Amino acid sequence: MKKKILTILTGSMLVASVSFAAPITDLQQGESTIGYNHYDLDAAGQNIDTDSFYLENAIADKVIVGIERNSYSIPGADAKTTDVYAHYKLDQNIRLIVGNRDYSNGPNKMFYGIGANTNLAPKLDGYASVTSSSIATEWQTGVNYKLNNQAALHLGYKSYKEDGAATADGLGFGVNYKF
Repeated sequence: MKKKILTILTGSMLVASVSFAAPITDLQQGESTIGYNHYDLDAAGQNIDTDSFYLENAIADKVIVGIERNSYSIPGADAKTTDVYAHYKLDQNIRLIVGNRDYSNGPNKMFYGIGANTNLAPKLDGYASVTSSSIATEWQTGVNYKLNNQAALHLGYKSYKEDGAATADGLGFGVNYKF
């Protein structure tokens, strides 16, 4: 199973090379999660602080819907994006991703991708995802550490590339609460 996930993710990264900021979490039908993430990204020596809040709900056995609000702080400028998305679980560990990103200073763009998660240790899950749109490429990987059945901490790496701009990448952390 782990070889299957690695093969699909590697192929997807080579073809699509993109993702969004919310970590991949496992939700069962009727469960929701709310979370916060902070990333310190670097784009050709320019520091970009990003903060995001997200809410996800498993509306069916194989379908998770979510909304995420991202704020980007660059010295001298700020920007925001809002993502509305859905995950379709192909199996317990692999999901397809589709959504729409609304840029505060630009167009709305549909994105698509693939994500995977797997248990690494009793309280530790690893994940990776890639998504793509007509103007941007983003991917992320990381781990979620379960504090208990509802709360988890997140540590991850994210890379974002828009056409005509430098790649913004770096480490981040977050927290989420499942209810």
